[in-house]
Amino acid sequence: MRMFKIWVIGMAVCLFVSGCGRQSTAAFERKEGKTLYLIALNEEGPYWKPLIQSAQDQARERGCTLIVKAGLPGDSSRPQKLIEMVQEAIDQKADGIAMAALEPEMFDIKAAEAMAAGVKVVTYDTDIRTYSNRLAYIGTNNYEAGMELGRRGAEDLKARGITGGRLTAVTYSGSAQNMTERYKGLKDGFSQSMDQDAAQFTWCTWIINDLSVSRAKEQLETQILSYPDLKAVFTLGTESVITGTMEAIKFQNLQGTLYHYGFDYSPTLAAGVDEGLITGIVDQNCQVIGRTLVDKLADAVEGRDLEKEYLIDVTWVEAKDIKAYGEKAER
Repeated sequence: MRMFKIWVIGMAVCLFVSGCGRQSTAAFERKEGKTLYLIALNEEGPYWKPLIQSAQDQARERGCTLIVKAGLPGDSSRPQKLIEMVQEAIDQKADGIAMAALEPEMFDIKAAEAMAAGVKVVTYDTDIRTYSNRLAYIGTNNYEAGMELGRRGAEDLKARGITGGRLTAVTYSGSAQNMTERYKGLKDGFSQSMDQDAAQFTWCTWIINDLSVSRAKEQLETQILSYPDLKAVFTLGTESVITGTMEAIKFQNLQGTLYHYGFDYSPTLAAGVDEGLITGIVDQNCQVIGRTLVDKLADAVEGRDLEKEYLIDVTWVEAKDIKAYGEKAER
């Protein structure tokens, strides 16, 4: 009897172990259909969150599994961590990768490795250096978007009778490719629209806040106090830039006097409309970008040819319309 009990217990253990073994194997089986990776610089905020959500919605429409990997703003190791996320996609034999190239040179090499491994690669937000290492760039032409911001700002200032003075710009990085392209476009667009009066304006050294609200506020206040003829400030994106700029304008009591033109919609900007802390914005159509990323990547996996670029235009929004614009289901 005792031997029989031992035999029963032993059989139960064997069945349990073998059952667990099958469950474990099933848990790691690759799902049927296309598996795509979306590598994002951030997963929060008014640009990234809608972009990711629209990409996820489109992935469901296309029958794809979308794996989202995102970095953290302000993390000094973010470039390396993003590269490791791309490597994970390669190791997992993903069908496609959509990557925002925070460091174009680093991602250039990784994109080439992914393509060599048979993984389809598209870029967005910021492109890589070597276009042959990806199938397509999808999103904003940052130079043209900067030009649109500069043109619109110049037209608005002319409408207010302002044809001379100083200008400044605030950014989170002086080296990120999207920021340098926006800044160059901003100055070119402003000069183009101002025409002969462009010579009457002087650009201050642009402010680089390194994602610090207090730093942005402090630097802009320094320029405000140093240059009484400062007429306009252009912010090139990111919450810390926007918040620091608005705090400086408010603290110096320049609401409605120092004109602020921004890049990308944010609830922070909408909240500043009534106080005269924002004059107008150009906004990237992030939801269209997210959908297009998945669509084109899925097309490539299915064997369709892609164009080298799919550029999504920005939208100009005056201060009086910003609140309603932000409340729309899709921007």
